[in-house]
Amino acid sequence: MTFMSLSQRIQLEQGKLKPSEVTELHLDHAKATDIEGLTGDYSSLELLSLSAVGLEKLGGLPDLPALKTLDLSSNSISGGLEELLRCPNLEHLNLSANKLESLESLAPLAKLGALKKLDLTDCAVAGSENYRKKVFALVPTLVYLDGIDQNDNEEPSEQTANGEEDEVDENGAVDDEDDEDDESEEEEEYGIEALQRSDDLEDDDEEDYAPGEDEENELDDYDDLDDEEDDVDEEDDGANLSGAGVTGPRRPAAKRRHETTEETDEAPVAKHKAADSEEKEATVNNGSTKDK
Repeated sequence: MTFMSLSQRIQLEQGKLKPSEVTELHLDHAKATDIEGLTGDYSSLELLSLSAVGLEKLGGLPDLPALKTLDLSSNSISGGLEELLRCPNLEHLNLSANKLESLESLAPLAKLGALKKLDLTDCAVAGSENYRKKVFALVPTLVYLDGIDQNDNEEPSEQTANGEEDEVDENGAVDDEDDEDDESEEEEEYGIEALQRSDDLEDDDEEDYAPGEDEENELDDYDDLDDEEDDVDEEDDGANLSGAGVTGPRRPAAKRRHETTEETDEAPVAKHKAADSEEKEATVNNGSTKDK
């Protein structure tokens, strides 16, 4: 596997931008023992990452007045930190996993007046007696040493507006897919909760409803009116039954209709019997007349 030199990697990262237009350079895993290919023309550079490059010293570091973050982790640097004074506005310095062994080798850092974050984890110096107390005393502006402040509070991680960290891929791009999925789920949950609340409100309205005094009076009036109409219907039915010669207790309407039908069917039979009787009587009378 072939590795690019530091100079080649700088050109690749820079692309078509002018050196003065470059604000970040990620040169991790390029190969160099000292810094090469980087000049003072990168006057706008704010972030420089040189992790696992193989650096043994900081020779060749140019003046970088705008630089705020410098990552030199996982190299073989054992001293020469005075070169860092070429970056007077440096705020975050990562020297973890290097060969720094003594507190004296850190002395130049005291002159970095803007330094707030320093990482020396996995360096031999981090195991020295009273290490934290001495480093905080050496760099008065320091807020976090190895991610922890003087009160043993951890440094807060960088978070998005919704309180979750963004996932960054190998190319440094932020993965927003999870955020979109979370937003969709929240909208669905909100919609379901809204429907449930609506159903609960309807149930409460049905259970809590009680008619007022005016409504009760109006309902009573309707009941009285219905009773009067029922009485009138019963009287009419009784009159009709009396006219038809039907006596006795009142029957339901359906039964009355059935009796009326039976009476209608019996009427022709009665008339037929009456006619036969009249004929017989006339015959008898005629016979009597002839005898006389």
